[in-house]
Amino acid sequence: MTETKIPELLAPAGSLDTALAAFDAGADAVYAGLSRFNARERADNFNSDSLGRLIGFARKNHRRVYLTVNTLIKEKELPEMMEFLGELAVLGPDAVIVQDLGVLRMLREYYPQLKIHASTQMGFHNSAGLRLAARLGVERVILERQLTMEEMAAMSRNSPVELEVFIHGALCCSLSGRCLLSSWMGNWSGNRGKCKQPCRRLYQEAHDQGFFFSPKDLCGIDLVPQFRSMGVTSFKIEGRLRRPDYVWKTVAAYRMAIDSNGERTAEARHILDSVAGRVPSQGFYTKQGRQGLIEPGALGVFGTRVGVVRQANRRGFSIAAEGRIHVGDRFRAVPPNGDEGFAFTIIKMEMKGEPALKAVRGQECFIPGDYPEARPSWQVYKIGENGYDFTARAAALPPFRHPLDLRIEADKNGIAVRLDAPVSLLWEKKQPFAPALKQPLTPERLADEFGSGAPAPFAAGRVDAVVRDDLFIPASELKQLRREFWEYVGERVTELDFRGSVDRAQMRFYQDYRVSAPAGSAGSADGPLLPAFCAEAKLGDLRKRLRDAYAQGKRRFRLGGIYGLELLKEFRDIEIAAVFPLPVCNSLAARELKELGCVQAQPWLELEKDAVEAFAARSPLPLEPCPVVRPELLVSRFEIQARGDISDGRGNSFRVEYDRETGMTVILPDDDPKNADRFSSGELK
Repeated sequence: MTETKIPELLAPAGSLDTALAAFDAGADAVYAGLSRFNARERADNFNSDSLGRLIGFARKNHRRVYLTVNTLIKEKELPEMMEFLGELAVLGPDAVIVQDLGVLRMLREYYPQLKIHASTQMGFHNSAGLRLAARLGVERVILERQLTMEEMAAMSRNSPVELEVFIHGALCCSLSGRCLLSSWMGNWSGNRGKCKQPCRRLYQEAHDQGFFFSPKDLCGIDLVPQFRSMGVTSFKIEGRLRRPDYVWKTVAAYRMAIDSNGERTAEARHILDSVAGRVPSQGFYTKQGRQGLIEPGALGVFGTRVGVVRQANRRGFSIAAEGRIHVGDRFRAVPPNGDEGFAFTIIKMEMKGEPALKAVRGQECFIPGDYPEARPSWQVYKIGENGYDFTARAAALPPFRHPLDLRIEADKNGIAVRLDAPVSLLWEKKQPFAPALKQPLTPERLADEFGSGAPAPFAAGRVDAVVRDDLFIPASELKQLRREFWEYVGERVTELDFRGSVDRAQMRFYQDYRVSAPAGSAGSADGPLLPAFCAEAKLGDLRKRLRDAYAQGKRRFRLGGIYGLELLKEFRDIEIAAVFPLPVCNSLAARELKELGCVQAQPWLELEKDAVEAFAARSPLPLEPCPVVRPELLVSRFEIQARGDISDGRGNSFRVEYDRETGMTVILPDDDPKNADRFSSGELK
């Protein structure tokens, strides 16, 4: 087998202690979010202080931190987003993960020092999309999870961007970014980080009921060698809502599999067997994984079932144990219909009226506490174990320090250190150094010395050192030179210097943002449609149909998926209308589309009336109201057994339809007229 570069192992970090667990187990990088603008707002998430501490720790230990800003953004949120990204620019994460085209544009135009990774929510799923991503300034694309190994292999052959794939964790039934169920049922948008996971509920059809939209979890431990041979850059573990024990064990297992290139897969799988989760599968990636990916009879809750509630009262509830239950472990109790239930940590436990630490299969224990929701027959799942406590280490991490990258040169006549950012400085010390008789000064030794001793609030970042002659500098003299250099820096560089470029970027943004030209009126969104999803194998057919349409005189095309801009760029005299389900939520996203050739757009269907009005007031593209009355609320490549009319037992009715030509299953709302303004009448969260 041809030797390939070892891929990055990327782990979830919903909190600082979980990030430390990931690094401790061998993760090369973690992805995390602040309290806003990320797709997992239910996670603990970070504030500026804890994020800074994490970035400082990662930089010192040659690890990486990626920040998620992967939600759709309303027009009125753009100024806040600008400030938010400025805060990130000061801290300097290794990349920012984005979904919204407007945020992508903002990063590229105003914060070019921040690398851009395209979230799976952007829906890049074919090679045309990868080429477009590169044109947009994206360095890495996180691929759609509903792709096959064959499709990803074809995409990877000549990819102009790095590719990141999900290797383990929970799966969504829907294509990335194509689920509106949560917002339809209660204005809690998955594209805004608020998903209530209605796909995990029990649904009824004419003669059956089941968890029709709740897939098994992804476990790609056996696929590591194949992904490595493709040249995939990063293996991503899903789970920013998970606890340190889950992250530590999962990372340790994949570290073992990656480093051995699959030779220790059996050992790695044994570690994963102890991790709480749903039934594992290979997801959509393999034929084996696609078969039975959804078992309608299986409750979709995450974790390992350990018991059933026998009795409940005001003092607590009793559990008939089916597995190990221990004080300090984390659990979730759920009703038989699969609703969310409640999570709890066992602080104390009783058996036969006496205090106890644990219960095992076949024993009944009592969990005292205030649990008014608990009911007999509710099932209890273990979702976390004690013994993985990183809180003390997290609390002891030093505050963030601004990194200063240094270039050092030493020769027989002296030493010079150059600093380029945030200000340009050159410190020189002209003095002769003696020639070395035995062990000359090495660049590594010089870099190590100057890499320490930086005064707060600074730290040495990347240190490049060159030694041009065989020199001998005594250790005491080298330390003195280092002290003189850092004293020189401390007198000339301040923390405010790091905000200089950010402040200038923000001033430029507000100057640009105040200038808004009238967009004019929208025409009709007609013409051939480029669908939101086009599998890699069908790109050639779609390209041919577009060329045929152009040859027949068609000059107006509808764009349902962003990848289509790459296919349409060969036609010079055409008009492109961006239509649902391509998400366009703000004026910066519209500006990006305009510069790529679009002449009008439809505002994202989830936006409420006020958000659309604010968007239209600044949009450089005319906006056509989305005419869809019965939108596709969920679109999936999974094999779904339900067909026809279904309901969720809460008064919500839907229709499930399968398209043989595309291989897609869609969930549509029922045709009740009251649904016509269901999105626009509420405040989208």
